Amino acid sequence: MAASKQKNTLAQSKAYALFCARVMADKKAENILVMDLTKADGAPAEFFVLCSCLSEVQVDAVSSGIERAGKEAGQGFPKSEGWTAKQWVILDYFDVVVHVFHMDARDFYRIEKLWGDADFYTLNEDKLSKMNKTQKQQYLTELTKERRIPERYQHIDSFDEDGL
Repeated sequence: MAASKQKNTLAQSKAYALFCARVMADKKAENILVMDLTKADGAPAEFFVLCSCLSEVQVDAVSSGIERAGKEAGQGFPKSEGWTAKQWVILDYFDVVVHVFHMDARDFYRIEKLWGDADFYTLNEDKLSKMNKTQKQQYLTELTKERRIPERYQHIDSFDEDGL
């Protein structure tokens, strides 16, 4: 799989992030969030686009839909991971990295907290709307509340007798 390695302008990257968010919405993904990482030190991309899916089938459908639509839009095939487990599929378009989460995985990993200094955008009526400081703080505060750890992730925090 060859990813498009040509660096886009910031406007092109933002437009592609919006495009990916629209594809997610068309596939009925939930909690769609676009993170502008251009001001974040050490960011691996200019934009992250995240969504939650209710099932592994939906994770596959959303991921495949974005990959297909991106190819048709001339973005080529991204580098990708997570297709087998269908819990967190990453599609790396270089400037834009798409994260398609099963809702349990999104709740567990909470990557929004890692990039809390980014600007957050939501998809409203087919366009991106920037969260103001209060909205963003409320969103991040919600992430710090007690989380339910799904059974499939409980082993990650546990150690065997040897401490490994």
